[in-house]
Amino acid sequence: MSADADTRAAGSAASLAATVLAEEARRQEGQRGAPAVVLPDDLLPGVGADAVSLRQAIRAGGAALVVTLGMSRAIDSFDLAAISVLAPDIQKTLHVSDAVIAAIGGAFGVLFLVGSIPISTLADRHPRKLVAGVSMALWSVFVFWTGFARAAFWLFLARLGVGISQSYALPVNGPLLADGYPIEARSRVFAIHGGMEVAGRAAGPLIAGGIAGAIAGPESWRWAFWLIAFAGIPVAIATFLLKEPRRGRNEMTAVLGSELAPATAELPVSVSVAFERLRKIRSFHFFLTGMAALGFALFSIPLFMNLYLEDHFGLSAWHRGIFGSAIAAPGIAALAIAAPRTDRLFRRSPPAALVFVGAMIGAFGILMVVGLAMPNVWLLGVFFALGTALSQCAFVSVMSVANAVIPYRLRSRGAAMVGVYLTVFGGFVGAVLTGLLAEAVGRRTAMIVVILPSTVIGGALIAFGAKYVRNDISLCVEELIEEKAEADRMQELDAQVAAIQVRNLDFSYGNVQILFDVNLDVHQGETVALLGTNGAGKSTLLRVISGLGVPSRGVIRLHGRTITYAEPELRARIGIVQLMGGNAVFGSLSVDENMRMGAFLYDAPDARRRSEVSLRRFPVLMERRRSLAKDLSGGQQQMLALAMALIHEPEVLIIDELSLGLAPVTVQGLLQIVRDLKEQGLTMIIVEQSLNVALSIADRAIFMEKGQVKFDGPAQELAQRDDLARAVFLGAAGAGDG
Repeated sequence: MSADADTRAAGSAASLAATVLAEEARRQEGQRGAPAVVLPDDLLPGVGADAVSLRQAIRAGGAALVVTLGMSRAIDSFDLAAISVLAPDIQKTLHVSDAVIAAIGGAFGVLFLVGSIPISTLADRHPRKLVAGVSMALWSVFVFWTGFARAAFWLFLARLGVGISQSYALPVNGPLLADGYPIEARSRVFAIHGGMEVAGRAAGPLIAGGIAGAIAGPESWRWAFWLIAFAGIPVAIATFLLKEPRRGRNEMTAVLGSELAPATAELPVSVSVAFERLRKIRSFHFFLTGMAALGFALFSIPLFMNLYLEDHFGLSAWHRGIFGSAIAAPGIAALAIAAPRTDRLFRRSPPAALVFVGAMIGAFGILMVVGLAMPNVWLLGVFFALGTALSQCAFVSVMSVANAVIPYRLRSRGAAMVGVYLTVFGGFVGAVLTGLLAEAVGRRTAMIVVILPSTVIGGALIAFGAKYVRNDISLCVEELIEEKAEADRMQELDAQVAAIQVRNLDFSYGNVQILFDVNLDVHQGETVALLGTNGAGKSTLLRVISGLGVPSRGVIRLHGRTITYAEPELRARIGIVQLMGGNAVFGSLSVDENMRMGAFLYDAPDARRRSEVSLRRFPVLMERRRSLAKDLSGGQQQMLALAMALIHEPEVLIIDELSLGLAPVTVQGLLQIVRDLKEQGLTMIIVEQSLNVALSIADRAIFMEKGQVKFDGPAQELAQRDDLARAVFLGAAGAGDG
């Protein structure tokens, strides 16, 4: 290559790099121009409001709800105390090592992966009191089974069952209390619930240790579980009789002044979509990661502390029970002090309430580590009592704040995520890790190594997320206001229900935001052309509408039904079908086999009927049914892709780049099919690289630039806008779309 050629190549590369850097700078500048949604404090529910006394709060929600749910946690604490206090006795009976007993104790963490997620699904679709009542009844069965375990494996299964059956607590109890009682007193109501749990922890060791001490024999621990199991039966019955509050009732009242009319035929919330949406709530994301770190300590301390007390101080089951009760009891007084302070802080400044929580978590870890350095059990108990009290206050306080940043439809899912992060990522791994370290360096050193970093890091992460709290609450408020505005609009006599409705939509890939406050309507039978420069966000918007991307903000509706949290398969079943441009067929399969793949959602007879109806639109494909897709021409492959989409008999057909890479004569054939679909009244959204092609079939055009809608109006009006039309033509010369 000549020197001139090298120079030209270097210049081209430099030019390309400069163009790329300039485009990235332009995108980032555009993102900085989209400020976060932060409403004034007087519009945030519970913030700046008048104080509500605890008596008023209980009167508003009824005492039965918090007492019954609190009793369920107290009874469950008897079992948790028994497995901790009696761990040495169980270990001797079953002849297992520290690591094995730790794994059995840590099996409690697995329950949230196996239990909390499906239970949160049930809680979204059925009355939550029924879910809680059934779970409590099953809990009694598995606790009773624990007493019969004759080998480590059977004990593991029994404890797994106990965990699964009690995993309703997070996805059910917290959301029920949040819906049942005023926001201004939420921390104090949670404190009553948590205080009853603490009382159970305080009484549990005495009960477990007392039963084991009163009954002679090396296997007296079994009687503790048998007797505790019966205590759950009356609580389960009382749970079935509760009056269940409306979901989101308090937020609706605080923001809108009254409750919204119940939505008709709401779609179920998808697990994957809900979890992805929740992870995009920034303060909640830091809360989750903080809880994962904290879990390493929370589930290791009770188990290994009792082993340490027996090994280092020679405490019997009875004395370990007394110790456990003594360090748990101060938590009740601490809750009575901390909960009103959290309510006051939240009314004044929600971020300050979360920073307060982070500080308590860090102090909890430091006190625990200092306690382990004490020379006698009395000083150890003092520091552990203070640390335990702080951890109980922190958890109650943080849950009341977390409920404020989670949209009310997602609260059960959010609580399930807390369980997953706290116990699976932290608790189970932490318990096993502590067990392995204990065998290598001793129990005390192992606990210190695990506790200090997990609590300091966990508290710091939660406190760091505080700076996003106002924005996250504002987004929940905005969603409620939009829901109310849409409900009011639908009450008007001439109101039209859009086939597709998008409101306030934001979307990001990681930290890079692509869509900014997108709003659009597509009416029944309308064909809309979605146009814009490359990287404008057109394809991304289509992916979000069809469920292939989860927005960080905003609402999507199909014929008035909210589908924001519905999974892609369900959206396809109810009528939203997307045809992707380019390689949308399976090349190694025949035409018939591709059609069968496209009809996978349906049973065999229905799939055959749909395939035949769809293929009849494409005579050339009927003639080549047994040909491999890769042997078809580009236009025929696109026809096959369109035929596969039409199998679903869509309400809304989304077409992304129908003419991509095709010859003009082939494009004309495809356009005729699209025109036929339009005449039959099919609603369509079409992204096209060719302005002429798009405008030849569209009723209306939407132009996007930098992730925002810049034009929405008649298609021919866009053609007359030289500035926008030129941008589309120039954009078609590039490749791809954002």
